[in-house]
Amino acid sequence: GFDRLRDSGFTEEEIQSLRERFHRWHGTEDADPEQIRRREEQWMDAVGEGETLPDGTPQGTYKEMVWGLVLGFFLGIICLFWFRESVFTRRHQMGIVAGILINISFGVLHVYY
Repeated sequence: GFDRLRDSGFTEEEIQSLRERFHRWHGTEDADPEQIRRREEQWMDAVGEGETLPDGTPQGTYKEMVWGLVLGFFLGIICLFWFRESVFTRRHQMGIVAGILINISFGVLHVYY
């Protein structure tokens, strides 16, 4: 679990604080010690890999969402031709939609105000 953070230079207090927050967040305070250790290990192994949806599709990172926002804002409707392609992660797609909506909002504001 979080005990492997000692090798990275974390103090006992930092590890304990992280452990307490993790268990409050995941609701594992009342679970048995073996289950707690397994959840900690799963979380530690998954950190930094990027999230995946239940079907195994990569969800992407927030950096990808920002790039999607930029693409949607500046390229607008053109991005929709490739929207469902596998080249875009879920966060890319969310960013593209948000960018298009922001672009349309600015257009409406420009026309009416």
